[in-house]
Amino acid sequence: QPSDEDLKRVTQTWQSDEEDEESDLPFRQITEMTILTVQLIVEFAKGLPGFSKISQSDQITLLKASSSEVMMLRVARRYDAASDSVLFANNKAYTRDNYRKAGMAYVIEDLLHFCRCMFAMGMDNVHFALLTAIVIFSDRPGLEQPSLVEEIQRYYLNTLRIYIINQNSASSRCAVIYGRILSVLTELRTLGTQNSNMCISLKLKNRKLPPFLEEIWDVAEVATTQPTVLPPTNPVVL
Repeated sequence: QPSDEDLKRVTQTWQSDEEDEESDLPFRQITEMTILTVQLIVEFAKGLPGFSKISQSDQITLLKASSSEVMMLRVARRYDAASDSVLFANNKAYTRDNYRKAGMAYVIEDLLHFCRCMFAMGMDNVHFALLTAIVIFSDRPGLEQPSLVEEIQRYYLNTLRIYIINQNSASSRCAVIYGRILSVLTELRTLGTQNSNMCISLKLKNRKLPPFLEEIWDVAEVATTQPTVLPPTNPVVL
């Protein structure tokens, strides 16, 4: 979770921006919380066993490629089924109406659908942590040592499998549970790609993204060469 100091700083920024247009403040709230979330993802990755074994170049490649996917997992963890909304780190619920005011009404249904599916799986914190590590250590274009990354990922895959076996007393359901959890990887890859496309779309619509997010998702470089506006897709959130 973000520190109290970080949350206080973001809240003060929101208060100072209250004179902005109605759609600007909700948009900035989402992007500011996104920055904090990505920073937490980076810190989490740095603390993972095996991360320090790979080169700095590969570390950067993995973080840039996985951060939006990991963010979707964090969104799912913060999903509140009772209100069908996402709770930000400051426990503020963001609903369909909030996304509408932020100019993101076209993305919220897909996001909430993913959250509902994850909620129905009943995953605990260990499942989420191991799945996050598996996502981070996934094969990505441009890796200098893909075999090393694959070896580290295999460690977390085996750890997840053993955890499921121990949790379910080695029942016949273990393979099914393991397969269901890993099936999330494919959907996350799709959501991550859609997230990148949406960032570019926002950029081309002159919705200013914070420089930190532009850099980690390479939005600035891509947007300067993109000739047409991309269709609406999934959001940058949390």
